[in-house]
Amino acid sequence: MNVVIVEGSITVRAQLQALLARERRIGVVGEAACEISAIETIARTQPDVVVMDLALQPGSGLRVLRAIRQLGIGARAIVLSNSYYEDMRRACAEHGISGFFDKSTQTGEVLTLLQGWLPPLRADEPARQAAVDALDLPPRGHSAFDELADLACDISGGAMAAVGLVDGEQLRLIGTSGLPLRTMPRARGLCAHVMHHGGLQEVPDTWHDSRFLDHPLVQGAPYVRFYASVPLSLSTGEVIGSLCVMDRLPRRLRERQRESLVTLSRCAINELEACRREPRHIDQAISAAMTL
Repeated sequence: MNVVIVEGSITVRAQLQALLARERRIGVVGEAACEISAIETIARTQPDVVVMDLALQPGSGLRVLRAIRQLGIGARAIVLSNSYYEDMRRACAEHGISGFFDKSTQTGEVLTLLQGWLPPLRADEPARQAAVDALDLPPRGHSAFDELADLACDISGGAMAAVGLVDGEQLRLIGTSGLPLRTMPRARGLCAHVMHHGGLQEVPDTWHDSRFLDHPLVQGAPYVRFYASVPLSLSTGEVIGSLCVMDRLPRRLRERQRESLVTLSRCAINELEACRREPRHIDQAISAAMTL
């Protein structure tokens, strides 16, 4: 999870750095002390979360919030302030903040909130990652997966679709339709949060789902309102990603569409199985046999 800290005090910035360093899956990708620098840093780094004070020198944290939303940046925003005013909190809420805490007494709660947004890591994560590492895929994807994503859009009527692999702390989009992205942080991908739930998962309206209401891909571009995904599980059992469809309007799939997307996910799995490298011990056995 990528975080930008916006805070006028260098001492408080250092304290926040030390706090966030306790969680290895959280990285600080930028810092800023004033309004202009904050907007530039957030626009350049495109973080998942902004942790910020409202009192900047010079400038205003509220104007930073307003500016990044106008730029289409959906990063979750956590406000830390020494002053609590109900009208100030309401003004922040209008720009989609995800938390408002007292800087003097509640900084520890910021880390707890951030950790709650991280996708869960299962006990089989090492085996799952090994299965991803064993795939022989081009770095920027494969035309077959782009075609599958196009078909997923056609079947669902959605504006966007992707075949995604959860690879370390990244979500690799090896096939896309209607999306300019090929990679994003694992914590930002909707896929990483639902791929272990089993079967097709459908979110008819993200604005009415507490898991995704303030998600960066919902508050900002591409403004996802509808989301559905089918996990991609290899023959050996590892769930390595998902086939997903999205739209900018709420909707529900018909049963035939759900069935067709599940069938399409099997096609994606077959393609992935064909990309699996032979295990090292088999390669070694073949080499040994050839020397006899």
